[in-house]
Amino acid sequence: LLRLTLVGVMAPLLQACTEAIVTDGKAGASIIVPAGAPVEVMRAAKELQSYVLKTSGADLAIRTDNAPRTERVEIRLAVTPLGVTPGGDPLTQIVHQDGYTIQSRGRMITIMGGSPRGTLYGVYDFVERVLGVRWFMPTDMGEDILPQKTIVVPDLEVVKNPAFPSVSGFTWAGSPGAEDWELRSRVRVGKAVSFGHNWYNIHRYSPQTFDKNPEMFAMVGGKRGFSTQLCTGNPEVVKVTVEAARRYFEANPDAPLFSISPNDGNGWCECDRCRKIDELYGITDGSLADRFVHYANEVLAELQKTHPEKRVGILAYVEHTVPPRRARPRPNYETLLTHQPWAFCHVHAMDDPSCPANREFLSYLKGWLALTRHVGVYEYYGHFFAFTPWPIVRSIRRDIPLFSKLGVQRFTSETQQNWANQGINFYVAAKLVEDPGRDV
Repeated sequence: LLRLTLVGVMAPLLQACTEAIVTDGKAGASIIVPAGAPVEVMRAAKELQSYVLKTSGADLAIRTDNAPRTERVEIRLAVTPLGVTPGGDPLTQIVHQDGYTIQSRGRMITIMGGSPRGTLYGVYDFVERVLGVRWFMPTDMGEDILPQKTIVVPDLEVVKNPAFPSVSGFTWAGSPGAEDWELRSRVRVGKAVSFGHNWYNIHRYSPQTFDKNPEMFAMVGGKRGFSTQLCTGNPEVVKVTVEAARRYFEANPDAPLFSISPNDGNGWCECDRCRKIDELYGITDGSLADRFVHYANEVLAELQKTHPEKRVGILAYVEHTVPPRRARPRPNYETLLTHQPWAFCHVHAMDDPSCPANREFLSYLKGWLALTRHVGVYEYYGHFFAFTPWPIVRSIRRDIPLFSKLGVQRFTSETQQNWANQGINFYVAAKLVEDPGRDV
């Protein structure tokens, strides 16, 4: 009885002493941004303001850090240099541009990112944690609001860095509200790259380009001109690839990578020069990974003279999925291993011992990881073979933590926008990519 009495007496005292962002629908906090804040920091402030309003009915003021204010609680948004946190603890540093820290106690809440987008991601994390908002799919249809008239200042000490340094593709085919959903789910991570079939941008097939130099295109069945693929054994192809990479990096100085991946489809070169490259690496079964690593190494040898920090990438796909047997990629080589639905399995988890197709894929992944640290996985979580429900959460929940544990650096999903019947895959995958330790 004494304990119950004390609890009854202390509860209102504790509530009175607790600082609040909103009390009974009335604002008790303001959102503070630096003067001249970047666009994404201002977006973060407006998003926080909007969701506090939707949740509680209170309209928080957005003020600059030099403006007068009367609210007791401050929610400060800022950008911090990478490798620094407010406490200076080296074990809890922001080490990625899309990382962030949330420190909240008493009258002060501080949300800081390693970049303006990192600050935006910190705000979305805060909105989820504190306001209980969920974004299950794009547009207002997928938005879930938990009404609460009072929002107290929580005790939080959060430092988050992305589990994968690069993430893309969750709204691969585009849809209304797709960009907003990707940002709110924190699955647009790292520098933007175009990592896909790209020979048509390096040397596009046309009657004019073919007539000018037919030897640059693949020989198939003893003839050239039936395939848009290039002849990587031709020094001119290496030259135009280097030139294309240099033009791309000059136009996109922040881009870390240029794709030199073949065009989609088949039609690989069978000329003597390409065959000799295969023989150099002991290839007799049609596997192309050694040939393409050889080509990439020649490109990198020239590219590093002007762009030593830049990378080139080739998909591990169809006939070049298997890791090279003897060719060894240069340090700036990157691959993106495709979990092709027509060749491998999505029904079973990657490490399921009863699934020979995925055991094979996992062996390929480990093989590539042994050769280069720049390895990504290209998934197909929004299936384009079936527009029915596609129930693969049980494999997603095991695969994404495994990819993280193995050290995969890039995660991409060619996700078709079948939200009505496959959206649970996208939501669960997004939450795990953002935090592989989550309880599904």
